[in-house]
This record gives sequence, structure tokens and C-alpha cells, in this order.
Amino acid sequence: MKQFYLGMVVFAGLITSSCNLINPEEKQPCYIQVDTIGVTTDLITQGSNAAKISEAWIYVDDNLIGIYDLPCRVPVLADQGEHKVTVGAGIQINGLSALLAPYAFYRLVDTTITLNPGETSIYNPVVSYYESLTFPLLASFDILAGNKLVATNNSDTSAFLTTNPLEVFEGTASFYANLKQDSGFVEFETVESYVLPKQGKTVYAELNYKNTHVISVGISANYSASSTIRNTVISLRPTETWKKVYVNLTSFVSTEVNASNYKLFFYADKVSGTPELKIYLDNLKIVY
Repeated sequence: MKQFYLGMVVFAGLITSSCNLINPEEKQPCYIQVDTIGVTTDLITQGSNAAKISEAWIYVDDNLIGIYDLPCRVPVLADQGEHKVTVGAGIQINGLSALLAPYAFYRLVDTTITLNPGETSIYNPVVSYYESLTFPLLASFDILAGNKLVATNNSDTSAFLTTNPLEVFEGTASFYANLKQDSGFVEFETVESYVLPKQGKTVYAELNYKNTHVISVGISANYSASSTIRNTVISLRPTETWKKVYVNLTSFVSTEVNASNYKLFFYADKVSGTPELKIYLDNLKIVY
């Protein structure tokens, strides 16, 4: 009988050991919380720090943990102690939620964080532009800087600057165009033309905007033979609040390999019966 009892104890011990092997005790995660990712700039050489960073690309010890909408609280299976945490500032390319990527021109930032199982470490990084970037266009539209956009011959209205505090995004003024007539066409472009890099080198436009009608944003390639090829890149839906968009110009610029230079252009249609057309822009940049 004692031998039988001893056998049962051994058998039970084997079962328990097997269960622990099959279902080992789960490791308690640590947590990293990122509420915001800020941007710092040199106002003179890089323009405004206004940004729209919608996702965080989070790495721990140089391993990608995942891509998370901000704000986020991320579980990390890591040993207790100090770890290298790196964060990339994710954007929606051309304002599309299906096109997510770390912005090529913002530095990834890293720090050392002590992670403890079950505890949350808060990290709100601040990113910056790479120093090697070129900004051929920086339009703050402040009074001293002036207007860097002009109405084209096709436009039914002119381009202005507004200093109304209720209409200005930041600084002393913002770009403004409006059309009160029942129907018409609004079009404006950069005053200057810009030489941009080709061969697939990344080129973006950045801008803050607010609008009552759909605005199309495009780029024109100018050739020495006085011919121009125009391409609409994105269309921006109406918004009652200021928004920021990153417009990828790379493909068109590199396709038009023989172009001498390029201009940005914007246009909007006002259909009969719709309210007054109003377009506001600020912090217009071209960067590569």
C-alpha cells in the first residue's frame, strides 16, 4: 500500500512538472507610455515646428516593438533593468491613414529607460530635422516675410495675407484666398521656381491649412522650351480647424528628369450654390 501511495506521489509530481513545461509561468510585461512626440526646429533655417505626428515607431534595444497610434501604452517583454528605447515620429504620407511611415526628415531619438515588470515608464520624446537638409522654400506668411504665393491668370480671385487673429494659424499673418461669387475657380502658385533633386531623392512639401472647399495640391515641372507639365498630388478635404499635411513630391520630381525647375500650385473649384470659398495656408515648406 505504501508503495502504491509513493507511486501516486511520483506520478503526480511528473504531471505537475510536465504541465509547467507545457504552460510555463507567463512573464509579466513592462510598459512604455508615449502620449506625444514633439518637434523642435531652428525657426530661421527650418521654419515652424508645427507638426502632425500620429504614430510612434517604438524600438527596444534596437528591435522594433511595433507601430502605435498616439497616445499609446505599449507592453514590452523585457528583463528588469536599463534598456535602450528608440522612438520614430510616424506620419500619414499625403494625409492618408493607409500610408504610414516614419518621417524621413525627423531624427529617431533614443534614451535609456529602466523597465520594471508591471510598471509603466512614460517617455514623450522631441524630434528634430536632420541638419543636412535643404529648405528651398520657407513661407511663414508673416508680414515681414511677405507672400510667397501669387494668383495665376486662370484664377477668379487674388491671393492675400490675413492678419485677423481669428484666422491666423501662428505668427502675425497667414495666406488667405476667398471667392464670394456664385461659382468660379481659384488657383495660385509659388512666386519662385525651385531646383529640386531627382534620381529618387526624397522631396516633401509641408503645410498647415484650413479650407471650406476641396483644395488640390500639385507641382509643375518647367522645361527650358517654355513648356510645363503639371501633376496634382493630393486633394485636401474641407476642415474647420487647422491641420498639417506632409506631401510626398518624390515620384513626380524624379519622373520629370529633364525639367529645369519646379513650382507648387494649389487650386479649388467653387460650384454654384455653395458657400463662400475660403482657403487659409501657413508654414509652407519644401524640404529635401
